[in-house]
Amino acid sequence: MSNLKYSNKFNIHDDFYTRKQSWEQIKQYIPSDKVIWEFCLLNSNEQSKKYLQELGFNVVGDRTIDFFKTNMGEVLISNIPFSTELKQNILRRLVELDKPFIIIMNTMNLFSKYFKEIFKDKDIFFIFPSTKINYDKYIDNKLVPTKNVVSFYSVYVCYKIIDKNIWI
Repeated sequence: MSNLKYSNKFNIHDDFYTRKQSWEQIKQYIPSDKVIWEFCLLNSNEQSKKYLQELGFNVVGDRTIDFFKTNMGEVLISNIPFSTELKQNILRRLVELDKPFIIIMNTMNLFSKYFKEIFKDKDIFFIFPSTKINYDKYIDNKLVPTKNVVSFYSVYVCYKIIDKNIWI
């Protein structure tokens, strides 16, 4: 499918990690009776998986699993990397798997040619947060909250989860 290696490290701009409150604000839209696969856990000490488990979800996945070679869970949830090539390959893989998913993305991606091409025949809906989603960083193997509000807006992209756009 792709010659892009799903490595153990993202580049410098891909190391933004989802805070627990980001999953809390959409908890009601995550199916509680399904096995969740948190599929982008590299470098994160699997914190996002832990947050989802703390919220009561049955979550599988770990940072040694290659998303492009594995098929786990019933619903896929993640904050995907920012790098364009890796992101495009992940989006194509999500379409190939054809499972319900919720992913967090920068809203600017919604206007990209590749986003429109990848999802042209899919019923994609969005959960729009009323404020910017802030992220954490891992520095020297420690979770470090970002001090400044991020410069971009993020959105939850949903497939087979909701049937209309939602503003929260």
